[in-house]
Amino acid sequence: MFIYRLVFITPLILLLSLAKARHPFDIFHWNWKDFQECLQVNNITIGEYEKYARLETLDYLLNEKVDLRYKCNIKCQLERDSTKWLNAQGKMDLDLMNTTIEASKSITKCMKKASEEPCAYSFRLVMCAFKAGHPVIDSE
Repeated sequence: MFIYRLVFITPLILLLSLAKARHPFDIFHWNWKDFQECLQVNNITIGEYEKYARLETLDYLLNEKVDLRYKCNIKCQLERDSTKWLNAQGKMDLDLMNTTIEASKSITKCMKKASEEPCAYSFRLVMCAFKAGHPVIDSE
């Protein structure tokens, strides 16, 4: 009987271990040089970035009580990312973002409370997109 339980439980454990934890910064298509330059411009060390970009800090990030230099780092990364989310004026562009109808509605509603300050605006866009489930992360 115990062996039958293992047959059913083992694949479940395997599936759960393969599932990726989602984080707001999963959107970025990292270019190491650009990433380092954004950190340097915003006076953030790799260690500091790793400390605030961990999954355990998700609630902290979603509350947007983040130091402006971290918000500016996210703006820098958005501007340099190969997938563009911002138009030439630095505002969200749902067409560029390639959002679903549902995500577009959610992001637009969330962004109504966005600050005009460019760094805070960009950071909020990433948080709003994350809350809306955009983009859908492949489970490859």
